[in-house]
Amino acid sequence: MPRVDSLWGVSRVWLRFFDVFTKGVWYYLVTTFLEPILYLLSFGLGVGSLVGDVTAAGHQVSYRAFIFSGIIAQTVLFQGFMEGAYGGFVRMYYQRIFQAIAVTPITLSEVLWGELLWDTTKATAAAEVVVIIGVVAGDFPPLALVTVLPLALVSALLFSALGLAAAAYARSIEQMSYPQYLLVFPMFLFCGVFYPLEKLPPGLQILAWCLPLTSVTSLAHSLALGFPIEARAFPILLGWMTFLVAVSRRAMIRRLVK
Repeated sequence: MPRVDSLWGVSRVWLRFFDVFTKGVWYYLVTTFLEPILYLLSFGLGVGSLVGDVTAAGHQVSYRAFIFSGIIAQTVLFQGFMEGAYGGFVRMYYQRIFQAIAVTPITLSEVLWGELLWDTTKATAAAEVVVIIGVVAGDFPPLALVTVLPLALVSALLFSALGLAAAAYARSIEQMSYPQYLLVFPMFLFCGVFYPLEKLPPGLQILAWCLPLTSVTSLAHSLALGFPIEARAFPILLGWMTFLVAVSRRAMIRRLVK
């Protein structure tokens, strides 16, 4: 009879990753704060000075505020995917950490839950950094620090699972380029991060809504800027999250169990 995953086992794996993380925490803090600040300066101030205000979902906001709320979604996408894909592959293939932990009383299933939750934690923290900068810059209300958090958690788990699935199916670390350039970058470009989605042709809008980042971006605009909430974003987001978590765990277990 298979053993039920325990919170103790999952938490031990998460704490192990956290302990390793603390040894290079300053590098993480510098890069995590620097990236959104560069976006704010280049797009918010540079492009924003040319564009002025934009109208999206019936609301008129500054381009700086619009794009910075989209950067919340972009940050979760890249942080979650990169940590799950490249971090997961290195820990599985080169460092063989998953296999080493799995020979202890902690099961492989608990190791994978710990991996997913750790990747989710890092991506969520990075998204909250963007919100903090947006609040300080005056683009978001202080309440956004609270309202955006559940969205960041769910979407971070989704994209971390996407990254872990890529790691499970990749035969080499170079093969991670396929999902990165064929899926992650197209989402980054066409899911409403840089411009209102209604500016796209109707056919591309339908295609964009099939991708998970569109739902994340739409909800980020709603929670950070007060745009009307698109009800369809919730089932799309939760459906993708459920599907990718299941796929990533199944694929990784199949990869590791010979």
